[in-house]
Formats: sequence, structure tokens, C-alpha cells
Amino acid sequence: MTPTAHDHTRVRLEEVLADIETLDDQLLAPLSLGPAIRNVEETIQVYERLEPGEIWNDAREGDR
Repeated sequence: MTPTAHDHTRVRLEEVLADIETLDDQLLAPLSLGPAIRNVEETIQVYERLEPGEIWNDAREGDR
């Protein structure tokens, strides 16, 4: 099975999430990237529910 653009995007979202979590661990106690972490987690959840064709069609419609 060949990786698709959909797979690449999913992997990249996971990488971004890991980077944000790493940065969050380095912040002082009163500071937190919690909202950003939740935002990316929710984005990944929604992205998993979309079919690759849906994403492409929505992106093309937004360009018009």
C-alpha cells in the first residue's frame, strides 16, 4: 500500500502534536500549551473521520 497525501497529512499532524507536547513540558508551571494540544488533538479526530476525497473537494471549493 502506497502512502497517500492523506496519510502524510495525518502523520504531520501527529508530529506537530508531539512537538507542542515537548514544548509544553519545557514551560514553567503557570504557562501551558494545553489549549493548543487540545486543538490539534481535536483536529486529528475530525481529520480521521474525513475521507481523502472530502478533504480535496472542500479545499477546492474554498479556492473559488
